[in-house]
Amino acid sequence: MPVEVILLSEHESHVQAVNETAYEVNVNHYRDRAQERFVAADDWLLPILTALSNRPGARALDVGCAVGTNSLYLAKQGYEVTGLDFSPRMISAARAASRDTGLDNRPVFIRQDFCTWVPEDHLYELVLATAFVHLFPEPLDGSITEALLSHVAPGGSAIISTTVEADHSQGLRSKHDEVGPGPGQPLSDLRWRNHYTRRSFRSLIERVSVSRPGTTWTVDEHVSPDPGRPQKSWSDIVMTRTT
Repeated sequence: MPVEVILLSEHESHVQAVNETAYEVNVNHYRDRAQERFVAADDWLLPILTALSNRPGARALDVGCAVGTNSLYLAKQGYEVTGLDFSPRMISAARAASRDTGLDNRPVFIRQDFCTWVPEDHLYELVLATAFVHLFPEPLDGSITEALLSHVAPGGSAIISTTVEADHSQGLRSKHDEVGPGPGQPLSDLRWRNHYTRRSFRSLIERVSVSRPGTTWTVDEHVSPDPGRPQKSWSDIVMTRTT
């Protein structure tokens, strides 16, 4: 099934505009926490990568890459990485961080809205989307998930991650309603966010996967605590394409 542009409703376009405004001003916040997040990937991302069957030099797509922290981590593990983000400030910061690594396989960073990105060659052995799907309201989150899976090559995997909570909800909310400001403050006051439970998040991804004709998938879930917010956990859903 070819990748297609995702057409947004008026409400979905409004939500995207709100989130873009909140996101674009947060480069310093992401940059301040980049080293911490890079080190933390040893605990949550490396065990998942180790269990995959990807060969050295496998192609990886990091969707919503921000300042490139996960892209650089994947490159360190031997992947040929494309990082995608709509924000020019984030992409600029990612490219700057990449220049300082000394890696021979530095990621390629592309400024592009994922909803309208239709590459000619779109299959990857690994697709990573961390804290991404939850930024889109229902049912757009399903369309985003379908687009993520459409980039996965046969035998490849998608890692789709979010924080999960006890109750499912969605709407505009301050990022720091519960935990207060952190490194790299101030952040914007409001953004759209889906708050999934483990069950609702996994159900969303599984429902999309079975709706894709001609593909079959295996599902694995990894759950880990959120170090800064004990009331939440991270759910990393690993979808591996078997056909």
